[in-house]
Amino acid sequence: MVNWSQVADKLQEYACPETANLDVGQRASVAELAERIRAGRRAMLLADEVGMGKTRIAVALIEAVRQAGGRAAIVLPAGLGVQWQKELRLFNPDDKTLLPLRSYDSFIAGFMHDDDDDRGGMRGEKHKERLRDRRQQRELPENGWAAEQVLMISHSFAAMRFPTREDEPAGGWRRELLPHVAKLVAGSRRNLMRDSFYWSELPKVRATRRAAEEIAGIIDSRKLSCNLKGDQKWLSADDYKGKILPLIGYGLGEFDLIVVDEAHKARGEDSSLSRILGPVTWESDDPFRLGVTATPVELNAKQWIDTLARVTGRDDGANTDKLNEMTGAIEGYVDIVKRLQREELDEELTRSFESAAADFANALRPYVLRRDKRHDPQYSNFRAEHGDYRVIEDLTVSPNGVGYDCNWLRRFCAAEALSLQPQDDPRVKRARLSVAKGFGWGFATDEDADLPEEQENGDKQLIWLQAAKGTETDIYTHPAILEAVQLIEEYAAKGEKVLVFGRFIKPMKALTQLLDAREILRRLRDDIQHWPASKLHDYIIPAMNVAMQDPELVAPDGGIHAINEMLKKRYDDWEASRKKMLAQHRRQFDELAGGDKDAKLLTDLLGPSDDENLNADTGALLEALEAREDMRSNPMTGPKILNAFKSLLSELVGDDEKDDDETLQSRLDFYLSDYSGREGNFARMMSGNTAPQTRRVLQASFNRRSSWPMVLIAQSQVGREGLNLHEACRTVVLLHSEWNPGIVEQQIGRVDRKNSRWLSDLASWEANGRDDCAPRIHIRPVIVSGSYDDYNWQVLKLRWSELRAQLHGDVLPCLESCPVAETEKHEWQRRVKEATPSFAPPKLGS
Repeated sequence: MVNWSQVADKLQEYACPETANLDVGQRASVAELAERIRAGRRAMLLADEVGMGKTRIAVALIEAVRQAGGRAAIVLPAGLGVQWQKELRLFNPDDKTLLPLRSYDSFIAGFMHDDDDDRGGMRGEKHKERLRDRRQQRELPENGWAAEQVLMISHSFAAMRFPTREDEPAGGWRRELLPHVAKLVAGSRRNLMRDSFYWSELPKVRATRRAAEEIAGIIDSRKLSCNLKGDQKWLSADDYKGKILPLIGYGLGEFDLIVVDEAHKARGEDSSLSRILGPVTWESDDPFRLGVTATPVELNAKQWIDTLARVTGRDDGANTDKLNEMTGAIEGYVDIVKRLQREELDEELTRSFESAAADFANALRPYVLRRDKRHDPQYSNFRAEHGDYRVIEDLTVSPNGVGYDCNWLRRFCAAEALSLQPQDDPRVKRARLSVAKGFGWGFATDEDADLPEEQENGDKQLIWLQAAKGTETDIYTHPAILEAVQLIEEYAAKGEKVLVFGRFIKPMKALTQLLDAREILRRLRDDIQHWPASKLHDYIIPAMNVAMQDPELVAPDGGIHAINEMLKKRYDDWEASRKKMLAQHRRQFDELAGGDKDAKLLTDLLGPSDDENLNADTGALLEALEAREDMRSNPMTGPKILNAFKSLLSELVGDDEKDDDETLQSRLDFYLSDYSGREGNFARMMSGNTAPQTRRVLQASFNRRSSWPMVLIAQSQVGREGLNLHEACRTVVLLHSEWNPGIVEQQIGRVDRKNSRWLSDLASWEANGRDDCAPRIHIRPVIVSGSYDDYNWQVLKLRWSELRAQLHGDVLPCLESCPVAETEKHEWQRRVKEATPSFAPPKLGS
């Protein structure tokens, strides 16, 4: 069992000013962690605002536990694994923590041996090669799960499935763990019947038996109580899973520290995350639980209880009396804040707020530690002098705006009419909700294609559905998309990158393609800039047809055919210039290749010099390297090419993988495939179908000011967490409104972080004499006026106000911008501000 006194001592060392890995606020949090551990507290919710460095504080605790001989589990969304690995290496350069454990298959694979597959030949060799690859990629352990000092486990790990068929027993290797453990604990062994399994299942069956032996040994040695009764073949999927989750926990080993990242997610006793905390994460006799989230509460104040129950180890629904006692204090504070923002401020209301705020703070402070921008001098000083550094300005799409022709006016009117109709027909609900959002609202779908013009029974619903119809290509003329294009291009023209969040794929694709199509025409018009393609691909032609209607872009008279001819000539000229450039620098590359591994690889990839055109691989490589520099700059020199190539390699693999030539080559090939025949990359889209490696490369490219993409359009579920997109961007466009303000805070947090573009621009602005307007982070929601989309945004703003009152202290948003002349009222405002709860470490002040 870990010595928590040693952990506290180590944390105190990290809190010293000499610790380069932590800033002042993080050191204060680490010091407070040490004090709470010494006081015997074993649970805490680290709820710092997005971008304040919560992960690094958690990693300091993890490393302190490791130094004291303990083990830690990090329960997290699987996509954040790489980010955590990087943070862990800051405190321990030799850290080899595995990528998150995602599935039951991977758990069993952790017990496999190279010789489990005895079929021989190519199949046996492939089995061994797959195991070696997964261990090299740090997906599987070298010496078993329990030997890992730090283990990452995906939030969705406990969502494993053990399917069964009605009236038939469930078989297969996935149901073998329970009977193996039951037999071993009972003092016997379960025979392995080869005829019961396919050849391909035998390695997993053997690994399952090996896991069962380890688990049974732990049960016997620790005298653990387990419910192993029942015939596994006839148990329901849920019953079987309920019995083996604790067994899996024993197989993973005992943990002294459980860190739950995004601790607010998947609330509820039946969620995968709740099933992990307890059964799967086998805790020592004196464990510590640390919850990490920027949004412990999102939609209602009771979510504080759900999140804290998870962190304090009472997520099973038992022993929650003390937590439930907080409900009155939490709801009382929320109610008084609503009154404060609605009523005239007076002495009685001020006193009521002071009392409710004190109760709220006293209830949560033992469990919660939170820093926000109020506790960072750069932000607080700016706000005191210039107002809020974040500006939220609606982009209102109204009938007077871009793209509102008669067809779209008809559709929006039809959507409003449908909102007054009965909602029994699913087409009615979809049409009225989706017109404003721009996702598939029945444009020539199978079920709507033959809608009659009118019905004998006078069905008004069908009339309005008919009025809302259009074609697939009409999406490119959607008024909200056209307004968003205009806004984005205004920022891009000033050299600013734009991050766009959307929920629905169809309008996101349309926006991406329309931005690229317009950029193609712009570059052809200016006749000076390269576009990385020799022809238009079929999928962008509908967007191009719409783009060509803009007279400012001066489309060629010959339409698509003329554009393809111009692109081909441009690309041929580019090839010739790059070939000439390569010939000039070939000797330099050859000289460097003798002692520089990266230069040799670059020389090999560029291939031999001859009089032919660049081959596809060389062209893709040059496109990729040039994309890392300003596309408007002069042709790249030899040193620039080599430096860009080295930079690319460093992004493709981690520092500990530089000597793995096979990994490097495969990732490079994958990266370059994205540049082979691509339509362009002025705007790029990131959705659930985007490969993890592509997401990582897109993130790195977006964070360079001089390289494309200038616009990144991210699906909300993919881009709102875990991605740092702040180094070159301070503008966020919300294409589709959310209902949950916590999601919006996470989205804005992608650019509102430490070392952000905004902080860099602020430093430059101050150094240059503050001549222009102070820089700010711009949040631009796209709202279709008067539609259901408008209602959505109004609801979100109300919820957002409640969230910020609880988490950011924004109980009187106009306090600083609208000072009051009356002395008495000014005193009430001062008292409200002073009483506003803060959960910051004591060393930062309250």
